[in-house]
Amino acid sequence: MVLEIQKAAEEIAQKIGEEKVSTEKFHRIAYSRDWSPRNAKEAQLPDVVVVPSTTEEVAEVVKIAYKYRIPIVPFAGGTGMGGGVSPIKGGITVDTKGLNKILEIDKENLTVTTQVGITILALNQELEKHGLWWPHDPESKPASTVGAAISCDNDSTFGIKYGKLGDYLLNAVLVTGTGEILRLGHRKALCTSSGYKLHWLLIGAEGTLGIVTEATLKVFPKPQTRKVEAVVFKSISEAVSYTHLRAHET
Repeated sequence: MVLEIQKAAEEIAQKIGEEKVSTEKFHRIAYSRDWSPRNAKEAQLPDVVVVPSTTEEVAEVVKIAYKYRIPIVPFAGGTGMGGGVSPIKGGITVDTKGLNKILEIDKENLTVTTQVGITILALNQELEKHGLWWPHDPESKPASTVGAAISCDNDSTFGIKYGKLGDYLLNAVLVTGTGEILRLGHRKALCTSSGYKLHWLLIGAEGTLGIVTEATLKVFPKPQTRKVEAVVFKSISEAVSYTHLRAHET
């Protein structure tokens, strides 16, 4: 397997550029874990780290990995709490943060098409220039990416009001496990009565169906004001008792 890893790393460097490929241990350590609790001495390092910047480059990496039967782990912001990005079998880690370009902002149709390695904070900073906002806004937004939001189906601060990923994701570009490039979804339509909703399969798939590289998302006009209200209880039991009391009153 060591020889296969070496050959794969060399071929990937030839295809996408040496500066986007690293086998140095001090680089690989950064991709050995996420925010999940674990022993400080425990380390599971990938053999190779690649940082592609286009869908086509991701496809080239996957094709080479497939040829040598080397496992691939997509890596986004690394803020997960479940250990999903840990390369337990080594292999190639694909850092998606090189896919960080916004491809189109369509104010008329209230959509944005973007590469998925952009952080949610950076996406909303750019949308703000156009008076728009993507309300999927978790507290990890300085590091969490659009791709991670799709693949992990994580919640956000404003999910109760604005919905979850299934309400935002209009279409997505996917690189399959054999290196094929597919576009799944409705283009810019929020819904359709025909065809399979294959793009919804990507929500929560955590990279098991392929690597998502681009997405078209529904966005909203940015609210002019924001009001925050909080109800604080001393304990969960007190909160439950209060809820039951109010339910009986109404």
